[in-house]
Amino acid sequence: MRSLEEILRAVDSVPDYYGHKATSVNYKSGWGDTPLHIVSCWGDCEAIKILIEAGADINARGETGFTPLHCATEQNRIEAVALLLSLGAEIVQDSNGHTPLELADLLERKEIIKILSGGI
Repeated sequence: MRSLEEILRAVDSVPDYYGHKATSVNYKSGWGDTPLHIVSCWGDCEAIKILIEAGADINARGETGFTPLHCATEQNRIEAVALLLSLGAEIVQDSNGHTPLELADLLERKEIIKILSGGI
């Protein structure tokens, strides 16, 4: 199992974090994304669990109002979507008024639509 520090160092390598350093689990990049947003985009379930256990805000909003659940949905990270929901992620609207379910529908993410609709 990786350490929290290893995960934060990996997040620091993302272009969104250039010129920034993820110093905590809720640190926001210049775009407003937290480390949990980044690892959710990657579909890294181990890192998601570690960050949440360390106190990451599961419903943190990035610049466009995306939550980690929106990020996992957009990137078609099926296991990450299911994990985030099981850990208490809320289905909320982004700045454009789209929920992760509506985003999944727009992007034709059939498996994620099932999960977000409660049909796991």
